[in-house]
Amino acid sequence: MAEALVPTREPRRTGATAPQEAGLLDLEDGDRQFVTALARGLQVLRAFRDASEMLGNREIAARTGLPKPTVSRLTHTLLSLGYLVHGQDGERYGLGPAVLALSAAFLRQNSFPQMAKPYLQDLATAVQAHVALGLLDGLHCVYVQLWRGKGQTITLSSEVGFHLPLACSVMGMATLAGMDEEQRGPLVERLRRESGAEWPALERTMQRCFAEVAEHGFCVGVGIWRPEINAVAAPIHSPGARGIFSVNVSGPAFLMTEAVLRRDTGPKLMETIARMRALGIVD
Repeated sequence: MAEALVPTREPRRTGATAPQEAGLLDLEDGDRQFVTALARGLQVLRAFRDASEMLGNREIAARTGLPKPTVSRLTHTLLSLGYLVHGQDGERYGLGPAVLALSAAFLRQNSFPQMAKPYLQDLATAVQAHVALGLLDGLHCVYVQLWRGKGQTITLSSEVGFHLPLACSVMGMATLAGMDEEQRGPLVERLRRESGAEWPALERTMQRCFAEVAEHGFCVGVGIWRPEINAVAAPIHSPGARGIFSVNVSGPAFLMTEAVLRRDTGPKLMETIARMRALGIVD
């Protein structure tokens, strides 16, 4: 039976304003076409970090920065429309089938995850680790596909729909590294504003990862997200794909040491990308 390696703490949160609310304030400022009520409803949905999570109004308010009475009205509306469902306690909410329908429509329009599937499954089996395909979503990367190595005995608790913060994950660093400066600049500026006193350390990690991607095609994260989890990641550009993708290979730190990541896992990730490039699946 697979052993679950469950994270023990939440990613760092800094600043007085919740990250989602700070982003909303940036977008709505001076834009008369911007529908704030719609944006806040979508914020509520984005507060769920994976498909199985159950949240109450108080937790949603804390994650979004929205007032609790506003959250209560939004969750009632989203529940009525099928975007949320009640948990067994009748107090908390989970994502509903209407969200799944939107996700399925998105994946049908993006053929790249399906084309990449056999190659990334082979990689997961070769390195006996988790391989995730992520897509940029605001200041996060969201897992759109996830593969585990066949015969893998230790698994992580993440699932499709899981969000990793750009600021403290190697997948986030690889995603930023894969952008041009016009795309990356506004995101880095938001990260700088929201990181506060942690910005100098974050900037150093970011610059290191950018340099590694430029030189090797991948970057290494040793305990960037969780101290017990190490990972390697690379940006991927697919012809005609919508959004910015990256591939993340992660596992327990006692198995996936920095030496293993640099000597074995990273090069195998690049070999997999090269196979897909030879077939025109990626640029």
